[in-house]
Amino acid sequence: GANFSVWNRRVKAIFAAKELDEFLEKEADATNDTEVSKSKKAYAILLTLLDDKILSSLQKEDTAFKIWKALISTYEAKGAVNQILTRKRLATIRKSKETSMRQHIDEILKLVSDLRVSGAEVSDIDSIVYILMSLPKEYESVKVALENQPNVNLTLEFVTQRLIDSEALMNDSKFVDKSSIKYPTDNVTFAAKYKKLICNFCSRKGHTSKFCRLKTSKCFSCGKAGHYKRDCPVSKTAADSGARHSAYEITYAAGTLNEDKFIIDSGATSHMCSRKEWFSSLEPASGIIKCASKSAVLQVEGIGIIRGEISNNVNLNLKDVLYVPNLNGQLLSVQKIEAAGFCVIFKKEEVFLEKENKCLLFGHRKNSGQYISDFIPHCEIALKSDIDDLWHRRCGHSCNQSLKQLGLPTISSFCEVCTRAKQCATPVGKGPRRRETVPMVMIHTDICGPIVPKTFAGEQYFMTLIDDYSRFSEVRLLKRKSDAASELKNFCQLNPSVKKIRCDNGKEYVDGEFLKFANEAGIKIDPSPPYTPCLNGVAERANRSLLEKGRAMIFESNLPKNFWGFAVLTSAYINNRMPNTSIDGHTPYYLKYNIRADLKNLRVFGCDAYTLIPNSQRKKLDDKCKKMIFIGYSTMGYRLLDPTTKRIIISKNVKFNEEKKSSNDFNYVSPNTVGSELDAENQSEESEIDIFVPSTELSEDTSEGTVRKSSREKKHPIRFPESEIYQAMLSQEETLKFDDISTLPHSEQQNWKAALDEEMESMKENDVWDLEELPMDRKAISCRWVLRKKRDGKYKARLVARGFMQKEGVDYFETFSPVISMPALRLLLIIMLNENSNVLVLDVKTAFLNGELNETIYMDQPKGYDDNTGRKCKLKKSLYGLKQAPRQWYQKFLNFVNKLGFKQLNSESCIFIRQVNSNKIFMALYVDDLLLGGSDVQEINVIVDMLSKEFKMSKSEKASEFLGIRIEFTSDNLFLDQESYILRLLKKYKMLDCNPSSIPIETKATAATFEKDLSLYVDADWGSNSNDRKSVSGYLIMFCNNPILWCVNKQKCIALSSTEAEIIALSKGVQDLLWIKGIASEIEVRAMALNREYTVAPF
Repeated sequence: GANFSVWNRRVKAIFAAKELDEFLEKEADATNDTEVSKSKKAYAILLTLLDDKILSSLQKEDTAFKIWKALISTYEAKGAVNQILTRKRLATIRKSKETSMRQHIDEILKLVSDLRVSGAEVSDIDSIVYILMSLPKEYESVKVALENQPNVNLTLEFVTQRLIDSEALMNDSKFVDKSSIKYPTDNVTFAAKYKKLICNFCSRKGHTSKFCRLKTSKCFSCGKAGHYKRDCPVSKTAADSGARHSAYEITYAAGTLNEDKFIIDSGATSHMCSRKEWFSSLEPASGIIKCASKSAVLQVEGIGIIRGEISNNVNLNLKDVLYVPNLNGQLLSVQKIEAAGFCVIFKKEEVFLEKENKCLLFGHRKNSGQYISDFIPHCEIALKSDIDDLWHRRCGHSCNQSLKQLGLPTISSFCEVCTRAKQCATPVGKGPRRRETVPMVMIHTDICGPIVPKTFAGEQYFMTLIDDYSRFSEVRLLKRKSDAASELKNFCQLNPSVKKIRCDNGKEYVDGEFLKFANEAGIKIDPSPPYTPCLNGVAERANRSLLEKGRAMIFESNLPKNFWGFAVLTSAYINNRMPNTSIDGHTPYYLKYNIRADLKNLRVFGCDAYTLIPNSQRKKLDDKCKKMIFIGYSTMGYRLLDPTTKRIIISKNVKFNEEKKSSNDFNYVSPNTVGSELDAENQSEESEIDIFVPSTELSEDTSEGTVRKSSREKKHPIRFPESEIYQAMLSQEETLKFDDISTLPHSEQQNWKAALDEEMESMKENDVWDLEELPMDRKAISCRWVLRKKRDGKYKARLVARGFMQKEGVDYFETFSPVISMPALRLLLIIMLNENSNVLVLDVKTAFLNGELNETIYMDQPKGYDDNTGRKCKLKKSLYGLKQAPRQWYQKFLNFVNKLGFKQLNSESCIFIRQVNSNKIFMALYVDDLLLGGSDVQEINVIVDMLSKEFKMSKSEKASEFLGIRIEFTSDNLFLDQESYILRLLKKYKMLDCNPSSIPIETKATAATFEKDLSLYVDADWGSNSNDRKSVSGYLIMFCNNPILWCVNKQKCIALSSTEAEIIALSKGVQDLLWIKGIASEIEVRAMALNREYTVAPF
C-alpha cells in the first residue's frame, strides 16, 4: 500500500496503451459484445498485476471496475488524517550523511506526491520549503542563497540541481582537504590540522624548525638572516628618525613581469597594480617598493580597491591595493589574502582559495613557474563582455561550445534573447547511430509549420534538407505542404548522388508525385512510423535549431515577425559554418566542400547597412551610399532591405554598423501591392553587382528584368455562420473591467457602484447562495463582474461564474438549451400578422437566477463584496456563467408555461401555442427574450400578469425590436430591418459618408402579402469551383410570398452531372422545407408548392 500511487500510475499507463483504461472507470455494456470482451481482458490483466495477498481479499469483485474501485477506496486515502500524517512526516524529515542529495530529494517528492493523492494542493514552492527545511547546517549558505533568489528563478528543477551541485562541490572540497595537500613543501601554506606544530626557532605555529623559513631568509632591509624586514632593528631606527614614506617588498624583480593578469606572490607584502583604470576607488598615497633581487625602487602613488571576479562568477574585492605606475605587471599578496581569512593552497599546477569549507579555483601555474590568478577586474570584464557579445550576435546567437572551437570569444553573461528563443525541455538521450561515409547520399528532411504570420511572399512552412554525412543543411520556404514534392524533386535532380531520404510519415513524402519520381530515380524513401518524431531526430532537431536562432534574431532586430523566412535562411547559413558535436566538432561546410569557411563576412542580423549607390543612379553631389537593414546572405553578397521603398536588394559593397541598429518600426507593404510597381534594374557596368529583386522573391537570379505574372493568391471569401454574425451584432456595447472603475471620474464611479449594488440586491432577492465553509474535498470556482454601458446609456453590471473551471460529471451533467431559429421567427411573425395579432416583447430580468441547481457548487465571494471570513458561496440558483445555467432556466420556463396551457411545438422547441376558443396565442423564446402575440388582448394581458408574478420582467406595449431586429407592423404590412446594426458597421469602418450604390441589387420597397402557400425554389450549377470541381447549391423558401429561409453553399461531394448537382441541391432544400412545413402544420398552415428553375432530365 505504501507504493500505491506509483503502482496506480504505472497500471493506468499500461491500460491506456492497450486502450482498456475506460473499464477502470465504468462497467461494460452487457449488450455490447465488444465492450464485454475488452472488460474481461482488462480484468485478466489487472489480476496479473496484483500481489497474492491483496488478490485473496478481492474474491467477490469479478470485474476490473469493481477491483479498481475497491483498491482506490482502500489505499488512496483522501481524508484529513492522512494529510496530517504526511505533512508531519515532511516537517520532521532530515537529510542523513549516508543518503545522497538525489535520494533525499526523491524521498521528499514521494511524500509530496502522496499528499497530492490524498486531496491536498501542494505547490512547487511548498515542495521547495520542505526540501530546504530538511537540510543540515553545512548547507546553510546554500539555503540563504536560494531564499534570496527571485521568484521567477526559484523553480523546483533549479533548486534540485543547485543542491546536487553544492553536494558535489563539498565532496570535492573534502577530497582536497584530505589528500591533495602534500606537507611540507616550500610553496604550501599549511591547512588547519598542521597549525598545531610549533617551531623551536621562531616559536610560531604551523611548522617545525627544519622547515622554518626564518632560519634561511634574509631581511630585505639590512640583508641579514634570522629575521624579516618588519622586525628589522635598522628599519625601526629609520622609522623612529622620521622617515615619511612607507616601504613595501616584492620577490619579483622590477621589469620582469609582463602579464596583464595578477601574479600570486608569496613574498609581496601588499597587492600591487599598475593599471589605474582597474581601480573602483583610489586615494593618493606615497611610499616605495623594494625588489628582492635588484636594487630598483618603485614609487607608490595611490591606494584603493579593485573589484572583480574569479572562477564560477564569484565576486572578490581586493582592498588596500597599491597603485604603482612603473610596475611591469600586477601582484597579489599571499599574506594579504590570508589576513582576510582565506587559506591559500598551492598544488602542482593550480592554486586554490579555501574559506569555511569552501574551495575555489584561484589560479594556474605557467611554464615560467609563476602562478597566474584567474581574478579579472570588472572593467576588464565589461570590455571583454562587449567584444564577446558582438561575436555572439554576429554568429546568430550560437552556443559557446561552437564559438570556442572556432577560437572566437565566448559569453559568460546571461543572454535574454537566447533564453526567449531557445529555452527547451530536458533533452532525451540517444543511442549510437551509423552515419554515411560520403556526402549527399542520405538526406534527412522535415517540414516545420504552419508559422503565423506568413512571410510577405505568403510562405508559412519551411523544409529542411540535411546531409547525413556532413550535416550540411539547406532550407526551402513553402506556401503549402504540397509544394514540398516539387522542391524535393528539384533538389534530387541537382544532387544525383542522393540514394536515400529519411522523413516522417507525411503524405507529401509517401504519396503522389514525389514517390513516383523517387521510384523512377532509384531513391529509397525511409519514413518513420506515425507519431514517432524522435526517429527523424536529425531533421526535427535541425528545425528547432533553425527556428530558435531565427527567433532570437527577430527578437533582437525588432523586425516584424513576417521576416522569419529571412531569419531561418540566415540561421541555416550560419549553422553550416558552426562546429557540430554530431560530426566530432567539424563544420558542415568543411565536410561537404573540404574548405574552411571564412567567418569574416558574418554580420549581426538586422543591423544598419550602408550600401554603395551605383554611379549611374546618383548625381555628382548626391550621397554615395544608402542606409538599409541587413537581413541575410547571398552567394553574390549581402541581402539588404530598403526601409523606405520596402525593396530587397543584394549587394557586395556594404559597410555595417553593428553597434547600433535601426528601430525597424515600419509597416511593410504587402508584396502583392508592391510587386506590381517594381521594375527590374540593369546591372552596373562596374564590378559591383547590385541586384534589385521584388520583395516576393527569394532567388538570387541576376538576369535582366522580365515581364512577371502577378503572384497574388486567389482566395475565396470567408463565410461566417449566422450564429456568429448574430453574436457579433449583439456585442457592440462598451465593456469595462472592475479594477478600472477606481480610475474613472467620481460621477462615473457612483453610476457603476449603483449598478453593482442593484445586481447584488437581485442576488439577495432571488436567494442565489448561502455563505458556508468550503469542505475539504471540494474546490470553489471563481467569479467576475461583467460591466457594460449599453447604447441607451444604461449602466449594466452582471455577476457571472467562471464556468470553465467546472468539471463534467461533478459540477454539471447536461448543458443543452434550445433557442428559436431565425427562419422560424420570420415564419411566426408572418403568421401573427396574418392573424391580426397584437405582438409584445418581454424581457425576463436575471432569467438564469430562476433556475434551480441539482448539483452542489461552491463559488468565491464577488470582488468588492467579500466579507473576508474565508467562507464560500454555496449556489442554490443557476448563476450566469455556469455551464448548466441556460438549461436550468429553460426547464423552469418550460414547466411554468405548460401549467398555463401552452403547447410546445415538436418541430421548434421554442415556439409555444395556447388555444382559447377560436383564438390562438403564440409565444417564442430566445434565452431570456419573449415574443408574445395573439388577437385577444384581454387574454394576452392575463398571461403577461401571470408571467410577471412568476418571473421579474419588463415589457413593451408593442413589439418594436427583438434580438436586434427592428419590427414595424402596419395594418397590412410587416417590415423587418437592422438599420442600427448597419449604421454601426458604417461608423466602425468610417463609411457613413459613402455614396449609395445599386450593387449588388436594386433597393425595393417590398411588403408582405398573404397568399397561403409555402414554396421552395432550388437551383445548382455544375463544377463551378475550379480547385475541386464541386458544385454550388442555392435554394429559397417562401411563405405567403415572403422569404423566410435561404441558403447558398458548396456541395460536399462532386456531382458527375448537372442533373446530379440539382438533385443534391433539391435534397437539401426539401429537408429544410419539411422542417418549415412541420412548424406550419402544427400551427395549422397546410399549403405547399415546389418550384425549380427547369425540369430535371429523367434518368
